[in-house]
Amino acid sequence: MYEVKFALGLAMLPDAAAIREAVFMREQGFSDEFDETDKTAHHVVVYDGNRPMATGRTFSENGETYHLGRIAVLKEYRGLHLGALVVQSLEKKALQLGAKKLELSAQVRVKGFYKKLGYMPVGKEYPDEHVPHILMQKNV
Repeated sequence: MYEVKFALGLAMLPDAAAIREAVFMREQGFSDEFDETDKTAHHVVVYDGNRPMATGRTFSENGETYHLGRIAVLKEYRGLHLGALVVQSLEKKALQLGAKKLELSAQVRVKGFYKKLGYMPVGKEYPDEHVPHILMQKNV
């Protein structure tokens, strides 16, 4: 059974950071992975025993729209629906915090994954570092 843990700010950042470094930096080549938002965001990490497998974060700048991001699953755990578990866990947290709308910046190659979870593309594609992204939103 998987365990889903939340923390506000930097408390779980070492586990979340290890996953984000593996997926976004080493696997996908991103260089600008960590930012000031990490200090104030709600982070989720999914564990198998003591092993962190997946992560994500949510935050709001206005108290109504919550942004989900940094959603990553370690390569060896893909195909186990952990990405959906992370998104659903972040959505639940955002709703508890008063979210009226959810949004995320999706890599275009995984846009279909987020559409299955109820997110709709908004606007045009744009580059984030070297990767095409698109804003996606979900009303709650």
